[in-house]
Amino acid sequence: MFTQLEIKNDLLNVAQLQEKVDEIIFDYIDTSQNWGKAFKGLNNLFQQTLQFFVKYVDENGIPNANVYWSLYLDVVGRLVYFKTLAERNLSDLKTDEDVDNFIEGFEVAANCLPHENLNDEHELLDEICESYEGIQLFEGERGKFKKSILEKNTSMTGSLSILYNYFIKFSKVTH
Repeated sequence: MFTQLEIKNDLLNVAQLQEKVDEIIFDYIDTSQNWGKAFKGLNNLFQQTLQFFVKYVDENGIPNANVYWSLYLDVVGRLVYFKTLAERNLSDLKTDEDVDNFIEGFEVAANCLPHENLNDEHELLDEICESYEGIQLFEGERGKFKKSILEKNTSMTGSLSILYNYFIKFSKVTH
């Protein structure tokens, strides 16, 4: 289940990452609802992705928008969402900090989605919003979180910055 992600020419193999994320989602979320195994596998990929991206940005700065980084954001957004969802299904939200961590994961995942493709019918955005609102309503109203994401219309560089800041914060919490 644990795969070492390949890095070539200083870039993470996004196709391999997508394949592994899809495999874990299918095997342990869609098919069997085995949240423990899903979290374990997704967290392994998450940690490798975090280490790669933080190192890349520390050495090169936030990357310019291009096809590679668009694909990267799309796959990593899904990874962040499903890892957060799996962890949420293993937790009972005992503290405000738990709630904040899950909310932040859902916010980051939504902000990683390619905004040129976002609209009212975006299936993954709908799923992220439903998970978010299952914990807390944005500004006290159902549907406001989705509206805020669509209105933000975050650029790819903005999304990469959001992801970097999340990864930096996350790496400090886990070390």
